[in-house]
Amino acid sequence: MKSGVQVVKMAQVMTQVFVLLFLLQGVCSRTSRNKSNIAKPGQNVASPPVTLKKIGRNQVVVDNGIIQVTFSNPSGLLTGIKYNGFNNVLNDKIENRGYWDVVWYEQEKYSQTDFLKGEKFDIINQTSEHVEISFSRTWTITRRGSIAPLNVDKRYIIRSGVSGVHMYAVLERLKGWPQVEMDQTRIVFKLNTTMFDFMAISDNRQKIMPSSADRNINNGIAAPLAYKEAVRLINPQNHMLKGQIDDKYMYSTEDKDNKVHGWISSEQSVGFWMITPSDEFRTCGPIKQDLTSHVGPTVLSMFTSVHYVGKEINTAYASNEPWKKMFGPVFVYLNSGSSKELLWTDAKQQMAAEVQSWPYDFVKSVDYPLRQQRGTVKGQLFVMDSYKSKSKLNGEFAFVGLALPGQAGSWQTENKGYQFWTRADEMGRFAIANVRPGNYSLYAWVVGYIGDYKYERDITITPGKEINVGPIVYEPPRNGPTLWEIGVPDRTAAEFNIPDPDPTLMTKLYLLNANPSEDRFRQYGLWHRYSVLYPRNDLVFTAGVSDYKKDWFYAHVNRHSGKEKYRATTWKIVFNLETVTETGNYTLRMALASATRADLFVRVNEAKSKPIFKTGLIGLDNAIARHGIHGLYRLYNIDVQRKLLRVGNNTIFLTQNQNTSLFTGVMYDYLRLEGPY
Repeated sequence: MKSGVQVVKMAQVMTQVFVLLFLLQGVCSRTSRNKSNIAKPGQNVASPPVTLKKIGRNQVVVDNGIIQVTFSNPSGLLTGIKYNGFNNVLNDKIENRGYWDVVWYEQEKYSQTDFLKGEKFDIINQTSEHVEISFSRTWTITRRGSIAPLNVDKRYIIRSGVSGVHMYAVLERLKGWPQVEMDQTRIVFKLNTTMFDFMAISDNRQKIMPSSADRNINNGIAAPLAYKEAVRLINPQNHMLKGQIDDKYMYSTEDKDNKVHGWISSEQSVGFWMITPSDEFRTCGPIKQDLTSHVGPTVLSMFTSVHYVGKEINTAYASNEPWKKMFGPVFVYLNSGSSKELLWTDAKQQMAAEVQSWPYDFVKSVDYPLRQQRGTVKGQLFVMDSYKSKSKLNGEFAFVGLALPGQAGSWQTENKGYQFWTRADEMGRFAIANVRPGNYSLYAWVVGYIGDYKYERDITITPGKEINVGPIVYEPPRNGPTLWEIGVPDRTAAEFNIPDPDPTLMTKLYLLNANPSEDRFRQYGLWHRYSVLYPRNDLVFTAGVSDYKKDWFYAHVNRHSGKEKYRATTWKIVFNLETVTETGNYTLRMALASATRADLFVRVNEAKSKPIFKTGLIGLDNAIARHGIHGLYRLYNIDVQRKLLRVGNNTIFLTQNQNTSLFTGVMYDYLRLEGPY
């Protein structure tokens, strides 16, 4: 009996050993390596020291035994990354393969792209464990018009035993410099075209990708479509992709979800990942959408852009406005393994480790406060909506954040400072940790309620300080009881009728599911389906009868009436009133999730009457064309005089009056008619 127990125990031990061997050999990246880049079980391999060499006058090479990174000197472009036996995972056929850039222009001038090339190289720190290097430049008035008026300090950190590069930049403008617009700030990597063929953005959004050559519309390999960035693949190298659409905006995501994305080389089983451990240096709040990875193969880290918001964000930097901001650090991570699934899982684990380590303790910059130099804000948010409850309700899962001082909701167009966001728990309790010192306003919004909250006082964060604002109460706009409502106030149009795409334009964006319900909007040409579903008569929604999930089209767009001809459309909301009050007026709450060059008219009961409300020309977020399902949030509170209403059936007419483009229109978030109390 004793020997039988020993056999069982030995079998258990052997099983554990085999599992350990499998895990250690499956993904080779996150532990120290031997020369074969594989950590052997039971072996503590000392990580090789980090070395730095200057190669001639024009190159700097940093090597930690796992990766070897080559920089141009003193411009600070990444020209080569050697990893796992591959001389360069970047595209060495082109000059700009790993770089920063800023899109900028002075007033009434054409936009330019500045690659932020350094003019001076410095070693900030060099030990066997840690190398941090700088490529910087200083702006002077003699450079006006040729480069962006910015002082630039680009930093790169390579550490012992770490399979990647941390990178950040400090950009600065001094008072008195020329006024300038800066629409975009980012990092770009162009990968080896012979290696990388598979892209991953999330657990579901993964797919074999076409090549840049497959998008060539000049030789019949691809066909152009109505939206300029989109093409239909006619004769791709991989025939499984034939007939599909490629458009870089299909791969966009909200910043709060944009933590890791990248490419995999199917043949070599190597992954290249962009990891963003914090959103503090991004702009316009947690649900701002932006690009990730796309055909190239291209990997992006987007810090600022007008994507999905347009020029309504503040991209102008005045002459009398000094400004300084640190973008990053972000982490470029490389791994190797036996399958795509293991590579993706490991990349997510590395992302979680980076997030847990934030703020880093190894960054050598006076512009980067360490953990003990940051502060915390805590509190509990309640919602008081007199129609829903006579007592306060918990602000469950509210978005709560700190951004530069401004008006309620101003965070979604704030483009220059730092922002810090979190989600409250089911009780409305929140804690915003690791906040940089400075002055902020406290903002919030809650799914299920319209409008924006702003705390009554600005908040000053000082190093090591914890501020508890205690219980705070948001009172969303409310003038009376709800008579009818359409949709869910969540700042998107995702709950409405998102149609099946044109079968000839259907694209498999996902590894396991061609068109999952939660991302149905990420298909090309959905806006055109309105003309198919409503070829002659526009949408009519009957309150209390119609179902907004089926009967309310996701976007109020023009009807296509011929080649490059479009007709304005008028939607009707039909509702019944048993009585009309003799005192007080009614209120139409109209929340928009997106607008692009739209002008919305609201009329009551007479289709040709004078509008009771006009939005005026609004919106440049282009979310309809870019498969965004939301852009900038807008809330309109419209007074409806009781004399315009009648007992029985009533109709509200919503006319999108601009018919200049196929992509002109709005997406509604939520509509509600309130009666007087």
